Amino acid sequence: MKPVLLFDLDGTLLDSLADITRCGNEALALLGLPLHTQKEYQGYIGNGARLLVQRMLAPKDRPAYEEQVYANYMRIYEGLCAQGCNPFPGVLDMLRTLQKAGFLTAVISNKPDSQTRLVWESTFGNTLDLAQGQLEGVPTKPDPAGPREVLRRLDGVCAAYIGDSEVDMQTGKNCGFYTIGVTWGMKPREMLLENGADALADSVEELAALLRLRLLKEE
Repeated sequence: MKPVLLFDLDGTLLDSLADITRCGNEALALLGLPLHTQKEYQGYIGNGARLLVQRMLAPKDRPAYEEQVYANYMRIYEGLCAQGCNPFPGVLDMLRTLQKAGFLTAVISNKPDSQTRLVWESTFGNTLDLAQGQLEGVPTKPDPAGPREVLRRLDGVCAAYIGDSEVDMQTGKNCGFYTIGVTWGMKPREMLLENGADALADSVEELAALLRLRLLKEE
């Protein structure tokens, strides 16, 4: 079985906070609802699109507007995903290098699977061997079901799980994976450590070095 590197998407490989903020506010603006700052969205994301929309709405507005805002957001954001998104600098080269070193590279995201696949096709291409988002009937992270499904599909074993949030650190621990937190993402390093990170990477270069060490341990 080949070693697999499992990556979170948003905040780990993809610099998406500004895009999510813009699309979320467009979805709200269509219905004349209050908008939010990028800092507020930073606290809303991480648990999938449905919970994102619920957090965007005041409790009094959810019964009347949740389904409309959700539909607006999905349509707007999927359009953006199809056009191409913004990987963090150095990420694409890192993924290619890791593949050449013998890893399979995969994404497991709480973003809906349709959006995750669009980002894979438009932005990452063959630098990823698989990208899987939230699937119908499969619990979102930090439940281990999604990551285990990715490993089953690739017929591989996880060499490391990499993410930028407390949800990711909990996911790695729930799966029993070696878990690396990246500090350039959405959440502070203290939160990553408190939620079980085995190591932290402060740059893409540092992450690549940590992952090459994992490959040596797998051999």
